[in-house]
Amino acid sequence: MFTKSLILTSIILCSSFSISNAQSIDEVVNNTINKNYTLKALENSIDIARQQIDLASKWKNPTLTFGATDIQFDDITKRDLEPMQAQFIGFSQTIPLGNKLEIEKKIASDDYEISKLLLEDKKLQLQSKIYEYIYNIKLLEERFSLFEEFKQNTNNLKKLLTKLYKYNKASQIQILNSQILYEELNLKSQRLQTMINTLNLKLEQITYSKIENIDFETNIKDIKLSPNIESHPKILELIQSSNKFENISTLEKERKNSDIKMSLTYFDRDSKYENYVNLAFAIPLSIYGSEDIKSRKAKFKAMEINNKIEDTKLTFKNQVKIYQQNIDDAQITFNIINKNIIPKQLELQKVLENYNSFSSYKNIDSSTLIKNLNEIIKYRLKAVDEKENYFNALAKSSYFTKEI
Repeated sequence: MFTKSLILTSIILCSSFSISNAQSIDEVVNNTINKNYTLKALENSIDIARQQIDLASKWKNPTLTFGATDIQFDDITKRDLEPMQAQFIGFSQTIPLGNKLEIEKKIASDDYEISKLLLEDKKLQLQSKIYEYIYNIKLLEERFSLFEEFKQNTNNLKKLLTKLYKYNKASQIQILNSQILYEELNLKSQRLQTMINTLNLKLEQITYSKIENIDFETNIKDIKLSPNIESHPKILELIQSSNKFENISTLEKERKNSDIKMSLTYFDRDSKYENYVNLAFAIPLSIYGSEDIKSRKAKFKAMEINNKIEDTKLTFKNQVKIYQQNIDDAQITFNIINKNIIPKQLELQKVLENYNSFSSYKNIDSSTLIKNLNEIIKYRLKAVDEKENYFNALAKSSYFTKEI
């Protein structure tokens, strides 16, 4: 008695421990986001873009030059032979004109915002993939459990046939058919286990951890997807990219007002001659129209992205409608199978088994029994198929709706 109580207590404790350690899907997603190296790399790119904002407003570093002119090879120390001989030190600086630095800062800010939106988009992609893997694993486990149940039913049928064989109400062929069916189910169970193991490895690959237990029920319910396409990070990223190329177009026009390079050089000569200073200005001439061409190219790129924005919006909206349709269709079909067809098949199976068990004047019709059992298997698997359609659509829609 004590031993039984101890075993029961151990089972309860193990079950409680398993439940307490179960993770929700949201916990898995959040933990993955915190650990994922691809996301960390994108976060680093955000830091880089932030630094570029500060860099964009800086002037170019000045240039310091120094040297000597008219050096005599026969005696390099002779520095008083002619007026051209001098030692000099110079300073040059490029002076930006117009609003180029302000525009470059805007472009850097665009890149910064784009990098943040790319991170958010990647998070949604990762979330959607995690949901998809977990849903598929859970449904494969349901399918596996279903095959185990059917294996038990088939085994019971085999025992029934063996018992009736003693009374000449079943044949060896019928017994062998039930055995073959059992092995077929066993083979499918093995394949399902392989698929479960493979998906668990894929999930482990993207979550960086082995997920042992997930708190999640595969109950189908009414769901209405309500995405806000306008606020989706992919759309916002495209809008920001369009703004960036508009700013690039403006910058190229502004570059027609060339920056000035100023040079100031002091020449030190022998005491016989006066020292002097050179002052020079260098201004690139925008006479070939390259800036206008670059500006138009950037403008066309912005127009291209604007068209892509509208196309992406329509694609997103239509994709959500498709997922909603898949969810609705799967729910309707699942309810028909689960509430109308399967109960009748189970009732028919019970009637057939009772009839053949108590009939004293007719041999058992094992083909009907096995056929009906196969029908039950088929419809229960169809029910799981509809669950898969439902949850796959739900998982993939999370990329667009940003939630489940």
